Amino acid sequence: MALFEENKKQHNRKQSTALLDERDIVADRKLRSTKKKIMSSFADISPIIDVTDTDFFEMRNGELLEILQITSKDIYSLNESDKDHDIYALAHFFQAYLPAVKFVPLNTPVNLEIPKKNVMRDIRRNRNPYFLPHLEKKLRDLEFLENNRTDREYFLFIYGNDERALLENRAHAKKLMARSNPIIELTLEKKISILYQLANLNSKPLSEV
Repeated sequence: MALFEENKKQHNRKQSTALLDERDIVADRKLRSTKKKIMSSFADISPIIDVTDTDFFEMRNGELLEILQITSKDIYSLNESDKDHDIYALAHFFQAYLPAVKFVPLNTPVNLEIPKKNVMRDIRRNRNPYFLPHLEKKLRDLEFLENNRTDREYFLFIYGNDERALLENRAHAKKLMARSNPIIELTLEKKISILYQLANLNSKPLSEV
């Protein structure tokens, strides 16, 4: 009788263990199924999805984006009157321009690949030994600038619900900034290079544009 009771207890323990193992497996499957999917590429999370025929960027939320460059100036050479004028002009811009806008400062590494290629071409073609030290020094100077210098540029990101609204916003922004820091329209290649720089802060610009 005691042997029968012991076998019964062992059988119940095996069933209990089996039931616990099965629940653990189901819970583990549920946990794996609820894990967030990792995006496979930058295109899956980028807010910009396309370029329009007018070189505007179409965003994932349906808006359009335009990138403009702000003309920079040496503020240390300005007198107090000019400084005050620029400060008031910028304050007026923020008061008068109501749509969404972003001022984006960007330090861009100097891209001197094209000048370097030109100098290296001159070195290869050079037949005068007296010119060679001058060309080699010029190449070293370009390499030094490329490795140790960055350009500080300022850009204006403006948005619109459609192309007509964006064009109106761009014209309004250019008018407001005309007297203090005129707005420069950019090529599509330059805009793409800016976006590349923002997503790859330690990289050089895509091209010399």
